[in-house]
Amino acid sequence: MNADLEMALNESDADLRTFVSSLRAAPQARVRDGFAAGVMAVLEADARRAWPRKLFRPAVLFPLAACLVALLAIASLFFRPAPDVSREELVACQRADGSFSSTTAAPYVQAFAVTVLAKDPAANRAALDQAVGALLRTQNEAGGWANARLSAQNVAALAAATKAGVARAMPAYRRGRRYLRMNGIIEMSAADMARDAQAAEKRLVGSDPGLARSVTLAARL
Repeated sequence: MNADLEMALNESDADLRTFVSSLRAAPQARVRDGFAAGVMAVLEADARRAWPRKLFRPAVLFPLAACLVALLAIASLFFRPAPDVSREELVACQRADGSFSSTTAAPYVQAFAVTVLAKDPAANRAALDQAVGALLRTQNEAGGWANARLSAQNVAALAAATKAGVARAMPAYRRGRRYLRMNGIIEMSAADMARDAQAAEKRLVGSDPGLARSVTLAARL
């Protein structure tokens, strides 16, 4: 081996050993207690401050806005506001015989209409009297009507009319109440009538105004 090269290698090796020895002899720095925990706390705080900025980036905001619009559109289909209907509009639908509908649902419509009008008898006394008369004409000799549900509804309507001061409703109400008891039919309250009207309102089909208005108003009782 070339003597100059061998000398250079030996000198380099010696210098390297000297440098490593000096590093080992240098004083070691000591990290204070809790240093790592402090670093982690700073990182967590930075992360908490950063998430709102990430949330309000366009790439995040646009999909969220689209989802919100879709949810509002779906909700509007199922939670449409109820139409504003007055008792006067219901009275305007009353027929000459005191009934409010010519559909197959007319017996149920009559019970709802009588109950609604009985809530404010002074305002619609004549209409209430005629409506009760139509209801009485359909009561059978036993004191009931076509089926248990209709009988319970009509008895509840007569109870409301009796409370409103319609004198001829009282005897019919007593007969109807006796019929319910003899046949094991549970009496209905005004709240029960309102729940039945709410259920019927969801199934309304067609444009019969007497049906729609009596059901809508009874559902608000």
